[in-house]
Amino acid sequence: MKKDSRAFVNQLVICVLVSMTLGGSIGLGTVWLRHQNSLTAKANTALVARIAAVERRSDEMKTLIQGEMRPELLRRRNVEMGLGLVPMNELPIVQVTENITDRMVERANRGLFTDVPVVPVVRVKLAQH
Repeated sequence: MKKDSRAFVNQLVICVLVSMTLGGSIGLGTVWLRHQNSLTAKANTALVARIAAVERRSDEMKTLIQGEMRPELLRRRNVEMGLGLVPMNELPIVQVTENITDRMVERANRGLFTDVPVVPVVRVKLAQH
């Protein structure tokens, strides 16, 4: 009977050790996953803060640009710098009524046939009797 009880105790000790090792591994894995989750949350928080800063800077730039595009300010700077710019509503508008497509095709193909020699056209008028 002594042999049987020792074998049972050895198996019990091995089962307890395996259970403790497995439980410790699971606990360690859980702590590692929580740490990774914490790092990801911190990175996301930093990224959100950076995005907010970029959006804030973008809004500041939009406001600054809109302030610089006021018509009276642009006119004054045009005069100060002597640029001679004219507002669009003062430029003459020319209406084109011809077929633009034909003109553009003609302009694009102008140099295609330059290597062909030009044959002069000779017209002969025959005398009538």
